[in-house]
Formats: sequence, structure tokens, C-alpha cells
Amino acid sequence: MPEKECKEYVDQGMCLIRLYRSCYTGRVATERPETGLIFREVQDLHNNIFLVSVLYPALLLWYVEIYSLVFGKPAGVQNVPDLYLFALWFVFGVFFPLLFYCITYITEVRKDGIYTRLIPLNPSFKKIPIYVVEECRIQAYDPFTGKESEVAKPPQKKANLVVILKLISGKKMVISSKDPEKLCMAIQQASALY
Repeated sequence: MPEKECKEYVDQGMCLIRLYRSCYTGRVATERPETGLIFREVQDLHNNIFLVSVLYPALLLWYVEIYSLVFGKPAGVQNVPDLYLFALWFVFGVFFPLLFYCITYITEVRKDGIYTRLIPLNPSFKKIPIYVVEECRIQAYDPFTGKESEVAKPPQKKANLVVILKLISGKKMVISSKDPEKLCMAIQQASALY
């Protein structure tokens, strides 16, 4: 392909993802649209409270299953059917610990909105369009009581700093972040670009 035709083909933007023969290097290249990614954060949601709440039943059920395979049913579960014990073991002894180990929370701020995803529970990103965000601020938030307090005032108990979005509908949305200052700045930058 002549160099002039190649430049025209690239400049026209004929497709989102397309392979073409590069005139300059002779290699195959991939064109991708600019995603407009401003901020991306990946969080592992491994917390000690959740760890204990998931691992305690898992270890207990593993003990019951191994004991019942080797020595017969232990005292206290004599009247429980084997299928029921197996189902409990699978759900609480295998499924929940694996789910807890694999869970990841992704937050992205792009030019057109805020995208959140909880892997493996959400198959795709949930989008909050940037035009529905009226206000973005950082506040101390206690997840157990749901109370908010100003960042300038030190909270009495240890509280998490979160980004609180006020939407044009009047609703509030709380987004957790390891670095809420950067997330808030990215949201404000995306709002300025919109």
C-alpha cells in the first residue's frame, strides 16, 4: 500500500479496532479508540472481619466432612442427611471462601462517566454518567452506622475516608477508595472536560 493511501486510511478512522499493514515498518498494528481513562483503582476487599466470618464456618464444615468420612458422623449432626451436609460444605466450605478470595473492586473514571465493577459478581461495569454528578466531596464515613463527618474534624472512632457523590436526582452515592483525594480530583477533572 503506498504511503499516501496508508495515511488517508489511518486518518479517516474507518473502524474502532482494525488491523492494517503499517506502511512505515511493515508490521501489523492495532488501532484502538482512546478510552479517555483518567483514573483507575483496583482494590482487593480482604478484611479481617470478613475473613473470620467466612473462614470460621468453612473450617468447621471441613472438619465435619472429614470427620464424617473417616470416623462416621460426629455427635450433634447424627440426624442431618448426608446430602444436606454436603450442600452446606460446598456452599460455606468451598464456594464462599473462593468467592471471598477472588473478589475485587474496580473503580474507573473516564471522560464520560464513573465506572464501578465488583468482580466476579458484576459481569460488566456499572456506569454513572458524569453529567448526573452535581457535587463530589471527601468525607469520613463509618460503614457500620452510616454516619458522615467532616474531614477537618477528627472522627471519634476510626472511620474511612470515602468519596460522596451528590447526584442531580438528590441521591447520594458513596464510593470507597484507597486514595480518595485522587479519585475526587479525577471526577472533578472529568466534569470539567464534559
